[in-house]
Amino acid sequence: MQIRPIKEEDALDIAMLAKQLGYHPSAQSVLPNIHAILENPAHQAFVYVNEHDQMVGWVHVYIALRLGSLPFAEISGMVVDQAFSKQGIGRALVKQCRHWAASRGVGEIRVRCDTTREEANQFYQHIGFKQRKSQRVFVRDL
Repeated sequence: MQIRPIKEEDALDIAMLAKQLGYHPSAQSVLPNIHAILENPAHQAFVYVNEHDQMVGWVHVYIALRLGSLPFAEISGMVVDQAFSKQGIGRALVKQCRHWAASRGVGEIRVRCDTTREEANQFYQHIGFKQRKSQRVFVRDL
């Protein structure tokens, strides 16, 4: 088992795992995002590959800039294959993100988690994240 940076060839597996979160991207729609992540040093994505070279999880982390606060790292998405849950894979992916973020000089990592994802909320709290606030997300088409 290993954690490695994302590659272009991972697009199909990324898309397939995203479906477990209720999203329905295609490999073709994921590929430009992989390219953008690979080209932007403020972003990184890691995949967890088991001993059979099967991707069983992925995470995307980036350095966020806000005018009113110091830069911080934020996990923008993570999924572990349901068939491999509760095996430490999510914890290992978050640890990799923490190391990546620390190497870039930020002192905090954040994650936003939908309140309806109870298991995910419990996971993040279990590994040391503290809930800071609740918020609403507003969306408007352009």
